[in-house]
Amino acid sequence: MRTYTADVPSRTETVSLQVPAGATSVRVRFRYTGGDNWYWVIDGVRIDRS
Repeated sequence: MRTYTADVPSRTETVSLQVPAGATSVRVRFRYTGGDNWYWVIDGVRIDRS
């Protein structure tokens, strides 16, 4: 889980996930909680299997 407590400039981020043995599906969730909704974006999401 990533949490931001201040403004973050636009940038590419990579998050590695631990895959449990025997997993057959995945769910990725994005959640915004806050009062300053002037501008935020999630764009170009890619999930790779390595």
